[in-house]
Amino acid sequence: MKRLAVLAACLLSQAVYAGARWQDTFCIAAQQVLAGTAVVAELEVHEDWDEFVEAKASDRPLTVHQYLGNPSSQGIPRTLSCKMRTAERINATETATPDTPAATGDADCAAVHRYMLQRSLADLAAQQPAATRPRVVVDEDETTYIGPRWLKPWPYNAASLQGDVLHLRARALYAPHAWWIPMPERFKGNYYCHLVAPAYLEAILSGEVIPV
Repeated sequence: MKRLAVLAACLLSQAVYAGARWQDTFCIAAQQVLAGTAVVAELEVHEDWDEFVEAKASDRPLTVHQYLGNPSSQGIPRTLSCKMRTAERINATETATPDTPAATGDADCAAVHRYMLQRSLADLAAQQPAATRPRVVVDEDETTYIGPRWLKPWPYNAASLQGDVLHLRARALYAPHAWWIPMPERFKGNYYCHLVAPAYLEAILSGEVIPV
């Protein structure tokens, strides 16, 4: 694990495919989209899956965790996993005013996928001539409230081609910070997402790979 050493975690994907270099720090943006916040979280990037599994998003300072894995046959990581905090937890620990909360409220992992798709399409439009791209549908999250069900089965493929339509579906874990939930304090107030990796999404959209 290397705090803010974000280039190391995706060295392989960049060597094979140069797209979506912003995926190196994407979980920071994912936290902002998810919670509706302008707070810029600190980022811990994990190269080891087991280490990522044990990590927990935290407060003071707001810290999120990122893991790129599940490589394709071309060596491009297919799955980007983010461990983040809920809007309620951000509001409980970040300085704000009653009229302007630090976070406006939780969205979902699908909202993060929509943001990622918009950014990917803009990048591709700037990098290469217009091309015929598959129609993309962002499906509702596959949501669970228990850690083991978020972690397994693994790997998780967030992108699938059904006919000529590309479907993006995230697996989410939502654990509100509530007194009645029978779990340790550190497990509460978390929002996790298994997402498609941005470089893999761009490779699909550009026609370089076909999801399987």
